[in-house]
Amino acid sequence: MPTYVFAWNPKLWGWPELPDDIRKLKRRGHVDVEWSSGRTRALEPGSRAFFIRLGVPPKGLIGAGYTLTAPESRIHWRPEKAARGTPTNYIQLRLEFLTDLPLITFEELARPPFSRFRWGVRQSGTRMPSSVADALEPWWEERVAAWQEARAKAPAARRQRRRS
Repeated sequence: MPTYVFAWNPKLWGWPELPDDIRKLKRRGHVDVEWSSGRTRALEPGSRAFFIRLGVPPKGLIGAGYTLTAPESRIHWRPEKAARGTPTNYIQLRLEFLTDLPLITFEELARPPFSRFRWGVRQSGTRMPSSVADALEPWWEERVAAWQEARAKAPAARRQRRRS
């Protein structure tokens, strides 16, 4: 299955809906978002998607899911490009995991075999080599499981401290 990287750079856009999107995902098990895929037009629905936070620390992978639609061309999301009439492509993504802080950091991605891919992508919708995607998938699942386990333990620990 093709795997693509979608970027979020807080310097360029603050993602004001992020806290609500995370809450929706927690409630429903997924959240659907519209995202730019840049100039990439060859994205197929059902492709694997990873989200990376770039631009400002902490940088790294913050989410994953699947593409729901093929790209559709519309006016660019950045105001200065929209003013010039520059188009970009948009797709719908279904995210099954999303957090504001990286589960896998940029520094960790700099190690082999992941260092073969340029994680500081210039645009969303950048295809990841299958060898990197195949190595990333089990690592990602391991990190998601550890994150979920830690979150499940946190409320129990808070309740225990209140009783003491």
